[in-house]
Amino acid sequence: MGEKTVVLPPTEVVDPSGRTFDRLPVLEQLDRLLASQAQAIEAVRHIALSIGGAVDASADRLRGCDGRLMYTGAGCSIRIGVQDGVELVPTFGWPLARLAYLIAGGPRALSVSVEGAEDDAIDAERQVSEQLVSQSDVVIGIAASGNTPFTCRVLEEAKARGALTIGVTSNPQARLAEIADYGLITETGPEVLAGSTRLGAGTAQKALLNAFSTTLMTQLGRVLGNEMLCVQATNAKLKDRQARILAGQIDRLSTAEAYQLLSDLDWNLQAGLLVASGWSVSEALDALVAERPFRELLRSR
Repeated sequence: MGEKTVVLPPTEVVDPSGRTFDRLPVLEQLDRLLASQAQAIEAVRHIALSIGGAVDASADRLRGCDGRLMYTGAGCSIRIGVQDGVELVPTFGWPLARLAYLIAGGPRALSVSVEGAEDDAIDAERQVSEQLVSQSDVVIGIAASGNTPFTCRVLEEAKARGALTIGVTSNPQARLAEIADYGLITETGPEVLAGSTRLGAGTAQKALLNAFSTTLMTQLGRVLGNEMLCVQATNAKLKDRQARILAGQIDRLSTAEAYQLLSDLDWNLQAGLLVASGWSVSEALDALVAERPFRELLRSR
């Protein structure tokens, strides 16, 4: 009986043209690395239509409820996912209670390698159960190879519970893409350093998640024009920024008046824009619960 042929995912293949990488001058090494980064961004742009579909479905799922945005993965992939998720709180005012992470090996694995964690499907099932994943949630599985047992099992369990599932991978043959409701495949190919998926595949993951979460937050009413409406006003600079945004949107309002109004509303810029446009405070707060695109909300009255 012949030996079984092992089919490697594209991210693990050794590119023969890179065999002399370590002997190249530094500038040529940099050129190859940066070229691969640019190619990774193009791979994300190539699937913009698919990303858009995932954004629309996620906005519909999360709008006006307590549903959570959840990231899952192992190693570098989940570190990139956590980086995307944690920034949604200060940037878009996304409630911390509406974020969750299912991490192979647990939080400790964000800084150290936990042996066997990515293969632990039992732990995946346990974490899904402990997090009480439900049909209100959106679960994003991230894996360059797309076959990580932990991540695939999380998505399988989450989907069985009715959650909307999204798979982010660089492997066209990935199980993750087959499991997910929305499989987002960035074909970044072999890495400059074979198997180092923090490079091209990692850049594609970061760019894709940046674009996904920013457009998602926009659809959920947290952006007007190109300005962030829900930045947490935790210091004088950010309070001044909120006042400038409000005064810039409402012609008859001075910056000083905008500052006072926002202070009265506990620095809720969304409510401030509605109140300054003629809404009562109670009307504004009630309307914001629906998490509609903000310009659409402004024009609805």
